[in-house]
Amino acid sequence: MRFRPAQASLLLLLTAACATPPPEPAGVAFSIAADPGDVGAATAEADVAAARQKIETFFDAPFPEPVRITIAPDRAAFDAAMPAEWGMISTECWMVGVGVADWLAVLSPAAWSAEACEHDGSDRTEVQGIITHELVHTYHGQHNPTRDFTGMDAAGWFVEGLATYVSGQLETSHAGDAAEAIAEGAAPTELESAWSGRYRYGVSGSMVAYIDETYGRGVLVALLPATSEEEILSALGSSEAEFIASWAEWAGD
Repeated sequence: MRFRPAQASLLLLLTAACATPPPEPAGVAFSIAADPGDVGAATAEADVAAARQKIETFFDAPFPEPVRITIAPDRAAFDAAMPAEWGMISTECWMVGVGVADWLAVLSPAAWSAEACEHDGSDRTEVQGIITHELVHTYHGQHNPTRDFTGMDAAGWFVEGLATYVSGQLETSHAGDAAEAIAEGAAPTELESAWSGRYRYGVSGSMVAYIDETYGRGVLVALLPATSEEEILSALGSSEAEFIASWAEWAGD
C-alpha cells in the first residue's frame, strides 16, 4: 500500500522460463515478469497463484482488473521499480513487496537473505503470507477510489489490517499480538494510532477480523471503497470510542 512515500513496480525483462507456471485462474489476466536467471521466481509465481485463489475465495469475487506483477531478482531492480513520481531513490531493507490497484512488485525470496532484513526467504509460510498481503492491497485498491490509498493515513489500520487478516498472517506471524497489546496496556485509544508500534499488524488485523465476525462478510466487503475513518465508522453505526471498546472486549477474551 502507499502510506510512506509508497511502493513499487516496473516490468523486468522476461517471464520466468525456468518452470511451468501455475494454472491461471479464470477471470482477468495476471501478467508476470521476472528474470529467467532468478532461482526464486518460480516459487514466487506459485505463491502469487495461491494468493489470488485465497483472496478471490475470501471475497467471493474475482479481481475485476488485470494485474501486472514484477518479481525483481535483486534490490537494485526492486528500487528501479519505484515510480519516479513517488520520489523513492532506494527502498528500505524491510520492504520486499508492494501492491496497489494495477500492479504488484516482489523482491525475489532468493534475494532476501542477502538484500533484506526482518524476513526469511526460506520460510515458505512467511513468503506466502507477504505475497498474499501485498496482493490483498491490489484487490482492495481495485475497489477503492484512491487506487493506492494516498491520503488514507488515518484509516491505515483498516488498509493494513485487511491485508493482515485476509492473508492469514493474523494466525501466523501476528498471532496473539492483539491480546498481548491489550494485556500490556498498549492497545490504541484512537483508531489512527492502531497502525503504529510493535503490535500494529496484529492489532489492525484483529480489528478487521472483529468487523468480519461481528458485522458480517458483506459489511466488510462494503467497506472496501471507504477512504476515511469517518466513513468506516458511519457504515458500522459506531463511534470511535464504542468501536475500540467493543473490539478490545472481543479481542481480549
